[in-house]
Amino acid sequence: MRARVDVLVVDDSDADAALTLDALRSAASDSTVLRLTDGEQALHFLYATDGFAGRPGGLPQLVLLDLHMQGMDGIAVVRSLRARAEMQQLPLVLWTSSNNPLSIESALRAGASAYRIKPPSLDAYRAEISMLVERWLYDGAMRISAAAAKRSA
Repeated sequence: MRARVDVLVVDDSDADAALTLDALRSAASDSTVLRLTDGEQALHFLYATDGFAGRPGGLPQLVLLDLHMQGMDGIAVVRSLRARAEMQQLPLVLWTSSNNPLSIESALRAGASAYRIKPPSLDAYRAEISMLVERWLYDGAMRISAAAAKRSA
């Protein structure tokens, strides 16, 4: 059985996913990363249904979603997740090559935590992934730990 997933990458492009996974290996080498290829798979994973029933509990600390995917796109995934109370605090970052202002507005209105455009250069791509990891994975884990400590006190 797989360990808990820290970062969920949802991207139907093998090339883009390979870049993201490589950058995550450097920026978050101690994290468990899972890549899925479409929005429906992501929902099944996050809701622990279908082929993911019985997976280790808990939610990832960060979800990176591509915008344009076959079937359910990234914005539809965000809308579906934000409709459930237990998914309100889950960091959902649209990680896409689209800089369309309407897409950005739609994603943020749907409840995306952030909308980040994939940089064209490899160095900038890795730097952006490092920033996302720092902000959402490491800082987020500290915030979650602090909140849990306050609740148990």
